[in-house]
Amino acid sequence: MRDVAATDRALERTAEAISSNVGGVFDDLEKIAATVSAVATQAQDAPRRSAYAFLKRDLATFINRHSALIVGAGIAYAPGSLPEAPLWLEWWRGAQTGGEPRWVTHDLNPESLNYYDYTTREWFATTSAKGSPVAVGPYVDIGGINVNIITLCVPAPTPQGTHVLGCDLTLAKLEGVFLRALQLQDPTVVLLGPTGRVIASNNARIASGTLFVEEDLKQVDRSVDVSSMSPARLPWRLVTLRA
Repeated sequence: MRDVAATDRALERTAEAISSNVGGVFDDLEKIAATVSAVATQAQDAPRRSAYAFLKRDLATFINRHSALIVGAGIAYAPGSLPEAPLWLEWWRGAQTGGEPRWVTHDLNPESLNYYDYTTREWFATTSAKGSPVAVGPYVDIGGINVNIITLCVPAPTPQGTHVLGCDLTLAKLEGVFLRALQLQDPTVVLLGPTGRVIASNNARIASGTLFVEEDLKQVDRSVDVSSMSPARLPWRLVTLRA
């Protein structure tokens, strides 16, 4: 017979581990965003890109500190906020060997076939509109690293508009946190995003990145919010399935 109490403890332990790990990433990203906002607010005119030169160092430190979870991070500036360019995106990808993160190139020319209009992307548009931290995904980062990722974003409000700082978290890395904390093979436990996409599970039949099907929803036995204190920031839940 299944030990219900043991299952409940495992769910609570797993929710705490995920909330703590991802929450730590959000907290550090918000600190960098606060500095960005302060620089822009204190400037007499619209700051130029050089005013944000510190971001290369701060984001490199951030990426290396959270390399167990994230693979890259950067900033997307509010449209028209920089004197040098109508749109500007700076993103760095963590190095495989743990060295300095490398610059990721994006085509920001509207006339180009490969134009990357970040202003229409959910991670930028939602964060700007809400003015609060969001976790977007999972989705396939086509053109980036071509794997399932979740983008954690925080706003940096300024007099010139809201910039968005974000980082990419791969499902493979998050799945490691999930499985190490869960330590259960039975029952089936699934970490779900707000749209019903699977973030992680302990059942090979339910793959990360797939949409939780109606048949599985009918089998949900227990449901636990991952971050009950900050559900808007991290609207994920752990569910168990009946055998």
